[in-house]
Amino acid sequence: MLKLHTFGGCYLEREGTRLEALTAQRKALALLVLLAASRERGMSRDSVLPFLWPDSDEDRARTSLKQLVHSLRSQLQAPDLILGTADIHLNPAIIGDDITDFRTAIARGDFAAAMVLYQGPFLDGFYLRDTDAFERWVSAERSLHAQSAFRAMESLAEQAAQRGDWRDVVAWWRRLSQADPLSARAATGLMRALDASGDRTAALQHARVYQILVSQELGEVDPLVADVVERLKQGTLPPLIVAKPQPWVPAPRAQPVSPLASPPAGRLATRGRFAIAAVVVIALTGAYAAWRAAIPEGPNPQPAGVSLAVLPFANTSGDPADEAFSDGLTDELIATLGRIHDMKVAGRTSSFALKGQRLSLRAVADTLGVATLLEGSVRRAGDRLKVTAQLVNASDHAILWADSYDRELRDIFAVQEEIAQSIVGALRVKLSPRSDTALVRGTTGDPLAYELYLKGRYIWNTQLSRNGVLQAVSFFQRAIERDSMFARAHAGLSDAYARLGAFGYGAPRQEFPRALAAARRALALDSTLGEAHAALAHVLFVYEWDMKRSEEAYRRAIALDPRYSFARFSFAVMLQGQGRFDEAIAQLDTARMTDPLAPAVPNVLGRVYVSARQPDSAIRHLREALVLNPRLDLAHQQLGNAYLQKGMRREAIEAFRAGAAISGPRDSAHLAYAYALNGQRAEALRVLRSVLATLDRRYVSPYAIAIAYAGLGNDEETFRWLDRAYDERALFAAGMGVEQAFAGLHADPRWKELRQRVLAPR
Repeated sequence: MLKLHTFGGCYLEREGTRLEALTAQRKALALLVLLAASRERGMSRDSVLPFLWPDSDEDRARTSLKQLVHSLRSQLQAPDLILGTADIHLNPAIIGDDITDFRTAIARGDFAAAMVLYQGPFLDGFYLRDTDAFERWVSAERSLHAQSAFRAMESLAEQAAQRGDWRDVVAWWRRLSQADPLSARAATGLMRALDASGDRTAALQHARVYQILVSQELGEVDPLVADVVERLKQGTLPPLIVAKPQPWVPAPRAQPVSPLASPPAGRLATRGRFAIAAVVVIALTGAYAAWRAAIPEGPNPQPAGVSLAVLPFANTSGDPADEAFSDGLTDELIATLGRIHDMKVAGRTSSFALKGQRLSLRAVADTLGVATLLEGSVRRAGDRLKVTAQLVNASDHAILWADSYDRELRDIFAVQEEIAQSIVGALRVKLSPRSDTALVRGTTGDPLAYELYLKGRYIWNTQLSRNGVLQAVSFFQRAIERDSMFARAHAGLSDAYARLGAFGYGAPRQEFPRALAAARRALALDSTLGEAHAALAHVLFVYEWDMKRSEEAYRRAIALDPRYSFARFSFAVMLQGQGRFDEAIAQLDTARMTDPLAPAVPNVLGRVYVSARQPDSAIRHLREALVLNPRLDLAHQQLGNAYLQKGMRREAIEAFRAGAAISGPRDSAHLAYAYALNGQRAEALRVLRSVLATLDRRYVSPYAIAIAYAGLGNDEETFRWLDRAYDERALFAAGMGVEQAFAGLHADPRWKELRQRVLAPR
């Protein structure tokens, strides 16, 4: 049975396994979405044509549709997938979809089921080029589904209030405020829920951050919100009244007040939405003392010292395919400027989190904790390149420097160098005497190799799917084919191979040796390249289990490039696996100062606190990570472990279910573990058997299976799968010493022998 998923993205599954082959075939997916949305009545062929082929004449469009239908039937090996002649519709016996399931759940009042399906906005991030009618339809459908989801969440909050479950009341109102962060209704609902749950401090913190966001976006705060805030301060807010939810009207959005790059029509800026939601969560949880200091009662002070954020350069070429180049140029400038010792530069993840978000320059600067902003645009036209850039003081919008460059593509490195040197001059930054004369380093003499490298890094940074990682591998390989001496391309290839092995997209014994060879080649070409040392350190840690040499490589990477966040995230995971929790937290705190909106920071912090058996701190950070990126399956998994430590087994099972819905068998094994601990042995065995049944067609870490057997109390099978994890150098197995699932095995002589093997020098 096929299943089409449209909430939070767009992809197709068969029997729970994602079909990556169709990921890049957007018109094929768009046709399936159109037919799924009109499931009951179908669509006439003529009505499909203007959505998908608006610029083709009727005969050509008809032929294209016929070919597309044939291609779908053939690729999916489903001749009866699409039925009908003049009118066409999907065959419900062959393919299901979450649109129909969501509508059905809403219609029957099963709002909990509806919210399990609603993984994010309709077709989030899905864009079909040159199809205005389709984009307008998507925008309208997205709004309708969002309103249904908002009403469902409010109804679930009402049901929780009726049974006196204030924790769930707060959770649903918080999710509502994250989904529609400028809504006065969501804001007051969350404030009232927090107050009713006994956490008035958190309610006031949410009020403060909400008022800042709204004043930046809309200019004025709704009087209803102001009244609730005043009553909160006075302690006179009436008890939360349970009432039937009314029709939901999403909060309005202001027009852009700065020239930040905006996405094409109908294309949501997912990371930007998560960034605003993260601001709310950060203030509510009190996770960042630095963040709280940035939003005092009065006007925000400018950060001390020289500080800068490079905003994603706008792609003005008119071709979405050039987005990788404009984003890649932004990446390069962030990395180049980040190497200047006396200047604070906001990290890549945080800068890109605000891409397309309609925030004022001051709001962006406050969010990222910087005083100045670099923004610009890139336009490609054949071998010509036009780059414009300006440096702006966030406090008064004064332009400190501006210039434009109309060059050939091969001059891209000179343009980067000129921009970087101009910023150094404008901000009066003194370069270290040890700095090279040139700020731009580690490049290639081949502009096409460089462009391929940028595309590889763009995909590596933005796409976590198997197909995305394989595309990154291809781009890095093609860059190396053009210039075998391009060290950074070898480092990128190492990272991509390592991700294939780490995410279970390939066997570790196949992918990690390739990653190791690529990292060593990068270092042979350029021993001063921080990202190459980080790539080597990562493989030495996760595959070779050589902690001594890995730590040396991590420290070398950080010394060469202190603001390369990936090195600190990965190093923290290594330290956590050895029980060096304070050192891990120190690395993450440093990374957080540079990259405050990077979901990896709270995600790894949560993991550290789980291993340290501090579940309350873990839960706080993991919830924050899931606001920044709800599809972090490892955050759901670790949240489940934290709940287990607190004895909250029902919540743990739900968290593991959420992780399994994203990653599949790996987190399903953890779900089996949770079922077993909850006494649901039959259900645990059922889930475990389903995981084992997938081993002949996809890689599943034996380490995860060992955890499932540990929950079932089957020591023989646990040790058998742990031995296999050791033999395969399975991911996470090097940290088995801090794994809570294996705590009961420590007295077994087999455990001591296994640990000695894991820790033995290689």
